[in-house]
Parts: sequence; structure tokens; C-alpha cells
Amino acid sequence: PIIELSVNHTNEALFVRKPIRAKGMARALLSVRRRLRLSDDPVAESVSAPASGAAGTPDTTAGAEDDSASLLMGSAHDVDATDPESWTRAWYAPQDFLQGHLQMAAAQADTGGRAVSISGVWGTWIIPPGNGAVHVNMADRPLRSLCVVSMRAKEVRLAPVAADVDITCAPDFISRDALLWKVALWTARGRVPLGTPLDQPVYLKHWPDLNALTPLPQALRMAALWLNHPLPLLDMAERLSVPQRNVFSFYTACAALGLAGPARRAADTLIDAPELTPSTMQSLIARLTGRLGLGPVAESAT
Repeated sequence: PIIELSVNHTNEALFVRKPIRAKGMARALLSVRRRLRLSDDPVAESVSAPASGAAGTPDTTAGAEDDSASLLMGSAHDVDATDPESWTRAWYAPQDFLQGHLQMAAAQADTGGRAVSISGVWGTWIIPPGNGAVHVNMADRPLRSLCVVSMRAKEVRLAPVAADVDITCAPDFISRDALLWKVALWTARGRVPLGTPLDQPVYLKHWPDLNALTPLPQALRMAALWLNHPLPLLDMAERLSVPQRNVFSFYTACAALGLAGPARRAADTLIDAPELTPSTMQSLIARLTGRLGLGPVAESAT
């Protein structure tokens, strides 16, 4: 849970209007504390599956969601976690596709601090440094088809742009991160970049801006478990009881934005999901509510 002090409402955030008064803050803190008490295990609560008794969606809606998910994550079956020889079908080479060339253009733009043009059969796109706007004059369907076509280096041309072009008012612009994210998903289709370890911890640098990116099934659960706790991809799929392709797709999309990769720091391999102990957030909430005179068991503020 998040307590927010600005007027920009955010999903899962609690809004406290300034000037802050003890009564309003007390209500927010108690609400946060109730959320944290839903489970003694903060990770288990964050990643728990929906209750089996929850109302289901119509079959037509479920079918549409399945079709949409297969476009993003493919339909491959899980690999045998005990047979490394079967893992080869979980890998692909991004550099052989549009994804790799697009990531290279983004890297050059960031390094040089200036936009880079990427030209090919689709025409020319201007890739800005940072998460700027990209003018993509192509609908999703042809772009999705383009993502799975093998593309050699000589078929793509990268060049620095003399001056940045302001395209933020273009009707079909998209943020660079959003473009990289969906191109990575459509290219990978439930796989991970070649060389990604499946049985070794990988890290998530920080929470991706999921509100601005193509929705991915189970993304919230995966991020909640993975953030700050490097885990092997195979272990993550097992812990969450989701198909491996879900985890592989999420990792690949995050890696395309520079948010994920193999854990190389010695400390990374030593950090696991927390045990059943009070979290730092719970301790903080307890101290704050104590300072406000709410006591350890107060459940509501009036």
C-alpha cells in the first residue's frame, strides 16, 4: 500500500489531503495496517491466486483473454526443470529480430544523448534517449507480424539524428518503453533471450510502470514476488503456479527495458523471499500508529 500526498491519484494508493491532520493520517495508516494484516506472509498475500469461489467471467470473455494472452506469451508447454537439454526451446536470439535492432537504437540514443533513426522495411522511426515519444505509423497487427521475421543487420540502418524532433503531438506516438515492451513480448512469445539462466537467480531492478505498458497476465503477482528477491525463473513459475511462458515473457519484457537480468552480485544469491516474520512496513505502520495514539489493536478511526 502507498500513502500519497499529491492530488494525482494512483492505483492502490491512499490519498491524504494537505494540510495533513492527525485524523486523516490515522485513517490512512489504519487502512494500510488492515491491508498488511490480510496475511502473516506479505509475499504470499501479494502473489496469492484469486479465490476459487470468485465470480467467473463469461466463456466468450475468457476465450478472448486466452487469445490475447497467446499473442503475447505464445502457447509453448513448460520445459522439464530437471532436464537442462530440454531448455533450448525456451531461448531465442533477440538480435536476429526487430527487437534486437530496436534495443540497440535505444542504447545508442541513451549513450549519445541524442535521438537515433532506425530504418528498414517499415520506414524510419526516430528513437529518442530516455522514455521519449516514438512516432510509429503502423498498426499493431502488421507490427506484430514484423516482430517474428528474421532480420539481418544489413537490413536495418541506424543513424544519429541531427536534431531531436518534437513528435509528442503526433496522433500515433507511443512511449519508447511501451514500444520496446510489446515488441519484446511479440518476439519472445513465452521465451527468454539466449544465455538467460533458467535455474539461477535473476533480478528485477524496480517495479515497471505497468499502467503505461501492454497488460500481461500475472504481472502484478510476479513483480510482487520478484522485487528485491532475486529468484530463478523456473522457481518463480513453480511458486506462483503459473505456466513458465508467463514468467519468461515478463522477464524478457523487463529485460528489454533494462529492468531485469542475471543476478551477479554475491548478495543477490543470498536474498530469498521473506520468511513468516513481520515486515519492515508493518513495523513502520505500528510505530506511526503508536505515535498517533491509536494503539496496537485499533481497527478504525473516527
